[in-house]
Amino acid sequence: MKISIIIPCYNSEKYLGACMDSVLAQTFEDFEAILVDDGSKDGTLAVAQRYAREDARVHVFAKENGGVAAARNLGLDHAQGEWIAFVDSDDLLPPDALETLLSGADDVVDMVVCAHETFDETGRRETVIPETRWMDLTGEGKRRAAALRLIEGDCVLNIMCNKLHRRALIENEHICLKEGVKIAEDALFNLEAVLCGRGIAYVNRVAYRYRTHSASAMHTQTKSELERHTPWLLAMRDMLLRRGQMESFFPAYVDSVVLRLYKDEGVLGVLRRFQSDAVPLLPLDVMDERKMSLKARMLCRICRSGLYPVIYPMIYPAQVIRRKYSEASFNLRAQKEMPR
Repeated sequence: MKISIIIPCYNSEKYLGACMDSVLAQTFEDFEAILVDDGSKDGTLAVAQRYAREDARVHVFAKENGGVAAARNLGLDHAQGEWIAFVDSDDLLPPDALETLLSGADDVVDMVVCAHETFDETGRRETVIPETRWMDLTGEGKRRAAALRLIEGDCVLNIMCNKLHRRALIENEHICLKEGVKIAEDALFNLEAVLCGRGIAYVNRVAYRYRTHSASAMHTQTKSELERHTPWLLAMRDMLLRRGQMESFFPAYVDSVVLRLYKDEGVLGVLRRFQSDAVPLLPLDVMDERKMSLKARMLCRICRSGLYPVIYPMIYPAQVIRRKYSEASFNLRAQKEMPR
């Protein structure tokens, strides 16, 4: 049950050695490490090539700079394992990470998710677990709940790392990273995998250590929330339409668009900007209402009529209560459910 570990690298000379040491120290040894140098300007490629000389499981590919999505896609092109794992070049794996992930893999699962840990240069550490109860459901209910969280945002589900993906699903369904989407492209990949896959498993153990530092992407954003997420929202819209899933997830998609407006300017921002900024992101003219639930059909007609800003003050309190209730429930159970 070989695993292909895909590691995109860009100017990672400072951290790549520690990352690779943690990969090569895995208790599960049947893996290949695919390092893709994305046009680094420092000594990253030399570090990668040194590890390839020292261990036959390490393979190095170099390309012109094109972004992390393109680097991961190149890694997917060369992967030979039954399972795919993604690791960022400045992060670390606990020694039993692959073994832990594989403990959730079976014949009806196409994705395995674990908890992860964040850490920084000061030694601060924090364990991150799912914020909702999707992992306790089964079958189609579990897949739908996970998809809803990916459409809105869930820190455990979003990231490419701390997961196993079945390579056969990725190849058969032609799933790849959307190049040019710089925010949440990993969430988009995971969403498509969840929608196409047979099952998703959760193992409540830390299988990934995510480094946070001043160079992390999350610390370098300057645009508004909606501006930053528009490429992701458009790519998600197109993918849901292509997969025939937009009618089913239309209310969640609208909520995701509106949430970005709300984070920018609050309720007034939604009222002022829905028609000008949100409506162009909605596929109002191409959906088949016959495939929609009553709720989705009504929402679609409200958006088409321009009445959404009128009814939003009535929707908003329910959204706040739902989010606050979810947040409170998560905080109450988080300590009891921390990974062992």
